[in-house]
Amino acid sequence: SKPVPACCSFFMNTLIMKMVCFSVMTFWAGLLAGQNTFSYRYHLGYPAAVFTTIVATDSLYYIVGVMADSVPPHKKGNIFLRISQTGELLSVKALSSPVKTYETWFGNMAFNPRGELAVSGYTVDSTIKSMLLVFNTEGDTLFSGQFVHPNYPEVSNALARDFKVVEDGYILVNEINNSDGTWDIDIELLKLDTLGNLQWSKTFGTTTRDDTPQSVIRTPSGYIIASIRDNTNSTHENFEFRNHIFEISDEGEILWQYLSPIDELRGLKGGVIPTSDGGLLVLTGKGIEVYVNPDTGQPRWHSYVFKLNASHQEEWGVFVRDSLEAITPNNQLRAALELGDGSGFVVAGNLVARTPENWFFSGVAAKISPTGELLWKRYYQHIIGQGPRHYIYDLAQAPDGGFVMVGEVRDTINAPRQQGWLLKVDEYGCLVPGCQLVSQVESPAQAAAPRLLLYPNPVREQLQVYYQSGGPAEAEFRIVDAQGRAWRHFHARLPEVTLIVDVAELPAGLYFLRCVQEGRAAQAQFVKQ
Repeated sequence: SKPVPACCSFFMNTLIMKMVCFSVMTFWAGLLAGQNTFSYRYHLGYPAAVFTTIVATDSLYYIVGVMADSVPPHKKGNIFLRISQTGELLSVKALSSPVKTYETWFGNMAFNPRGELAVSGYTVDSTIKSMLLVFNTEGDTLFSGQFVHPNYPEVSNALARDFKVVEDGYILVNEINNSDGTWDIDIELLKLDTLGNLQWSKTFGTTTRDDTPQSVIRTPSGYIIASIRDNTNSTHENFEFRNHIFEISDEGEILWQYLSPIDELRGLKGGVIPTSDGGLLVLTGKGIEVYVNPDTGQPRWHSYVFKLNASHQEEWGVFVRDSLEAITPNNQLRAALELGDGSGFVVAGNLVARTPENWFFSGVAAKISPTGELLWKRYYQHIIGQGPRHYIYDLAQAPDGGFVMVGEVRDTINAPRQQGWLLKVDEYGCLVPGCQLVSQVESPAQAAAPRLLLYPNPVREQLQVYYQSGGPAEAEFRIVDAQGRAWRHFHARLPEVTLIVDVAELPAGLYFLRCVQEGRAAQAQFVKQ
């Protein structure tokens, strides 16, 4: 199937509204052949399911996530899925218990040297313990280890925020609640052997600030730990949020550390990945503090990416945002990778666009050049319920050069409210192939005609709509048949977004997607099989 060029003559009763007809876009179909893109939701028969991490191979996708058990007391458990490269569910296996949870939220699954898949997280029974799970490629649980701090119960609530497979086992970085007088958050680095046995534990932090770990990286000289250092443990206003990144030797000596500027709010998330030139790419937020009342402030964020060079100096920084007001805590980037062809980095997460009437929670992916230029930015939304929410938690490169992302879609009206989300886009981040030929990184200075691209066409179940407007005003969409009867009605807020619309219930025939935005209009036709 190939996108159909959007038609130019939009009909509208001029007595009701005066509009100008715009030509939308035409594509050379041969450029778009052979694309494999999709956006699927999976509920798997559970009250709730969330996909949190993915490993892409040449044959299929391995996905791990969290579900709510269908059996009371509905404890959270782990799910392991095998999904084909076309999105077909091959198998799913669950790890659950009526007396404890298994929670793997942090997007870090990886192969170990034996070809097994490992992931970290935490488990909750009478306390919170960090956790490492190891599976074979069929999803059978080979190892389930839970760990408390050596000084437990004085040091409590250990959560494994990240882990890495190392040459002789595993390294976990844990968030712990220290009992040093302020009950602040500190960092524990935990070393396990290949069988999951504890070898050593080291603790880092201060008594005056929270240090919430985000990532750990193995280096030739030791380990790099990335965290967010803030003062939320002691205040409700006049906040400090800083990226705190440091390296320790194998013996636990701090070799160097980086703290972002104290006069900027940098925080919310702070994950890092190593770069091929010896530096680090940092995913974080850059924000402001907003007055709430005389005793309380609120930090609000725009997603921000910056790069440290091999000398731990900031080279560049770039926002991944729209033009709307930042809303916390939902604007955040959760995953990143460096491309092997040297063309830059791809990052993914979620963003909120708000109007007085609607909230639009979108998944977002973007590509950044090696010098910090934002090359493209894509937003993705399923049209379901009222005010659906989209979260992307992990990202991988697919064998064909495109990208696969996992997360969740929340339907605020219909059950199941939380569904696992698997999204496959091409190398340009396009869910509608060819969107890169018309997309713009920034909104145009002057208003222009809306643009529409549809894929696939003809369509059976799910229509993917690439929409671009000339400004940030809300757009109204209607699907009508050849007799003018309306079948669907929905809205979009962002000036550029890909909308995923369920059309399975439509009778076979010819339909028109009509869009109106601030008096400007566009129309595209599609065939429902």
